[in-house]
Amino acid sequence: MNPALELHDVSKRFGATHVLRGVDLHVAQGERHALIGPNGAGKSTLFDLISGRVRPDGGRIVAQGVDITGRSPPRVARRLARSFQTTSVFGGLSVLDNLRCAALGAAGSRLIDRWWPSRQVEDRARAMLDAIGLANRADEPAARLAYAEQRALDLGIALATDAPLILLDEPTAGMNRAEAARALALIRAITEGRTLLVIEHDMDAVFGLADRISVLVRGRVIATGTPAEIRVHADVQAAYLGGVIP
Repeated sequence: MNPALELHDVSKRFGATHVLRGVDLHVAQGERHALIGPNGAGKSTLFDLISGRVRPDGGRIVAQGVDITGRSPPRVARRLARSFQTTSVFGGLSVLDNLRCAALGAAGSRLIDRWWPSRQVEDRARAMLDAIGLANRADEPAARLAYAEQRALDLGIALATDAPLILLDEPTAGMNRAEAARALALIRAITEGRTLLVIEHDMDAVFGLADRISVLVRGRVIATGTPAEIRVHADVQAAYLGGVIP
């Protein structure tokens, strides 16, 4: 079986600044893989390259056995879905309509007038609505949701696309500890059996969620391993300056 995601010697620079320097990364099918590292390490840029928002200067990106290097976001979207650090919901649409939009894309239709007759779209949207715990807010504009609820809707939108690979960029950013704990429980439950690559600064979240962790420092992956292996890795400890992983 092909890995869900492979990066081979991927590099990116902006002007004179080398942001990524020969990144190699392998994410197995069905794995929850975390990408951590200090601020400015290049984590979000790496997500931009994978999702097609930015073209790499070198290297190859392969998703589900298909080379997607430099492909546009619409062409990449069938193979992966991404959430961002800030919420990206359609505030003027209802919660359910946000999910219908995502499910419509998964159904492969470009005709909006096929939205309502499609039982496939409706079933997927409503199933995700239940999964993210927002069934009682279905008809409310997404803009009225609390921040943590909008983040849950972001996750639902990504999953409703039915993409086999999910990229989550700091899904608990801006949440208090209780909200973050609920968000992680939700992610753990509804990504079961899916492949997940997540950027996260909350180390408790990372070590509680990930099967494997890769550490990006100054544009290079310096270590990949299980949470137990990463916690005691000397280079990783040095990168976090305190000698001990937070």
